[in-house]
Amino acid sequence: MTASPDLLDRLNALDRAFDAANRQADEPDAAVRLLERAAENVLGNRVGAEDHEALERACTDRRAGPVALALAARAALAAGARETAVALLRRAQARAANHLTLQRMLAEAEERPERDDAFADRFCAAPFENIETQPGGDVHFCCPAWLPVPIGNLGAQSAGEIWNSPAAQTIRASIHDGSYRFCSRTHCPKLSGDTLPRNEELTKASQRRVAQARATAMEDGPRKIVLSHDRSCNLSCPSCRKDLILARRPEQAAMNKMADEVLFPLMRGADRLRVTASGDPFGSAHFQYVLRHLDRAHAPHLKLDLQTNGVLLTPALWERLKLEGKVGMLLVSADAARAETYAVLRRGGRWDDLRRNLDFFAELRGAGRIDLFRLDFVVQSANFREMPDFVQLARAVGCDGVKFQMIRSWGTYSPEEFATVDISNPAHPDHDAFLGVLRDPVLRPPFAEFWGMQRALADARCNAA
Repeated sequence: MTASPDLLDRLNALDRAFDAANRQADEPDAAVRLLERAAENVLGNRVGAEDHEALERACTDRRAGPVALALAARAALAAGARETAVALLRRAQARAANHLTLQRMLAEAEERPERDDAFADRFCAAPFENIETQPGGDVHFCCPAWLPVPIGNLGAQSAGEIWNSPAAQTIRASIHDGSYRFCSRTHCPKLSGDTLPRNEELTKASQRRVAQARATAMEDGPRKIVLSHDRSCNLSCPSCRKDLILARRPEQAAMNKMADEVLFPLMRGADRLRVTASGDPFGSAHFQYVLRHLDRAHAPHLKLDLQTNGVLLTPALWERLKLEGKVGMLLVSADAARAETYAVLRRGGRWDDLRRNLDFFAELRGAGRIDLFRLDFVVQSANFREMPDFVQLARAVGCDGVKFQMIRSWGTYSPEEFATVDISNPAHPDHDAFLGVLRDPVLRPPFAEFWGMQRALADARCNAA
């Protein structure tokens, strides 16, 4: 085929439908079928080697979206151009990081295909015990990077309607049948790390009952809730956002009302509440409202897990929010072991403020006033060489461990920009140096845990041997 002037525009027009196909539970193969229809309707045929040059030429345009890039990758594979297909799919994932079809296509292009039965007889408790809220009110069972299909919306449904919605029950069925077809084997640390327990290994009686009964409608509500629906934050880290995000007063009022009507009822049977995986609990006026009014949840055993950049949580704020005795885990994102790197990657933060607060957190942990203290680090090209020093910093302030998570594209980077920061990409010029850092004995588990970099860890071990 030859590339018509409007080819890219016609393919890009399908990107929204391609994204929607990834976020629904009614048709698990909807995104694949959309690509097939796109080829038939726009190209006039199934994608083949004869389409390779035209599609690759069209995708030299930086506007190329996931559908165009995915079809170009298929054509490249058909033509035997595997490296080209991998590069195209990495560009597509930089635009749609949570898209399961793109993840599967990349795995196949890199000759590491996903086995359909890899997790048969394994059990993930998240769809039976957890929920996580998202901006706009969507509710997921866990991080949408791990499971992109929402089960409901805080603004449209009651707590009960969300928890046992048709989508919720379909996802639970996919755990029982072992397909995990709505889950990311790329981003979920339990799938990528192969740490899910087998059904016969379950120790909790409630989980054994659910697994044995293959239950999809749950009588009890969620046990763990993660609040991520407000992106307000006092920092504007480049890995997360382009500008400072702070909810305005009308938006705060609407979210507070939603908390009173839906969130607090959802918390009544819960024993863990994490705030937040989207911004900062203390940079958000709404989340401070939630923390001040937890008594409205009527959940006397509820324990708080705070995920924060640590800059605003001073001893004075700890007292003002009456957090004493309520906090289980304190998870602090820092991304750097040096002040100059911190200034770049944690835009708006002051290293001296963080270090002062880390000493306060160390006091809390040392006195047993919190149960766990961890430092978190988003691994990227600007900071990977500081990973060993970060472990030493965590040990120095009395942490229980560190978490290293590979950078993802959340829409803040263009595909070209993301390629410069994604150190996990074997094509990155510093990738070999990154593998060398991963071989440092300071980074050994269990003190250090790794999310989203299993392939790099395996390559580092292989190269060391």
